[in-house]
Amino acid sequence: MTALLRAVLFDWDGTLLDSAEASYHCYVRLFSDFGIPFGRAEYQRTYSPDWYHTFRCVGLPEEQWADADQRWLSYFAEERLTLAGDVHYALDRLDRHGITKAIVTSGSRNRVTRELVSHGIDHHFEYVVCGTDVEQKKPHPAALRLCLAQLGISAEKAAYIGDSPEDVLMARAANVFSIAVRGAYPNVAALEAAKPDRIADNLTEAVDWLLATSF
Repeated sequence: MTALLRAVLFDWDGTLLDSAEASYHCYVRLFSDFGIPFGRAEYQRTYSPDWYHTFRCVGLPEEQWADADQRWLSYFAEERLTLAGDVHYALDRLDRHGITKAIVTSGSRNRVTRELVSHGIDHHFEYVVCGTDVEQKKPHPAALRLCLAQLGISAEKAAYIGDSPEDVLMARAANVFSIAVRGAYPNVAALEAAKPDRIADNLTEAVDWLLATSF
């Protein structure tokens, strides 16, 4: 990355929030309600940040999706979630360099806002774009473009950090530098195959590299 970095935009689930196991547990409970078997193999085969893709893959009828949405959110609210281990280091380091931070996530606003506040990191972010803020879901670049427009920052002066191939494809479509962080969701092979501009094992590595190459 050669342009002067002004903003780092983050995915939420799996990138800042360690939610992979919680998500799996909720899918198991949810699909059990509808009589659909769901285990690790199904999670590996059907996982996507677009949960409707998962619903479709397991054969859940579309007329039941609204009910399934509410059940999943209810189950997820019962999970005990933690941040990725180096979130505070990464955010504090970006703060010290005056880098604007934002979130672009597929998650619902009520849930993501609640989690940001409960973990005490909401003050770090200038703007949050959630899945309901745009019509098209990742990997469509609409959410990322909306966030950049609200921040008043051009694509070449921003980077996006995420943990899914959809994150990489969204960033590429928006002409934003992408850093993929290998996470706990069952998509690491697909993440690497998406060919991000940079790949890292954790947030510390991603942020340290960005700051070292952009100043």
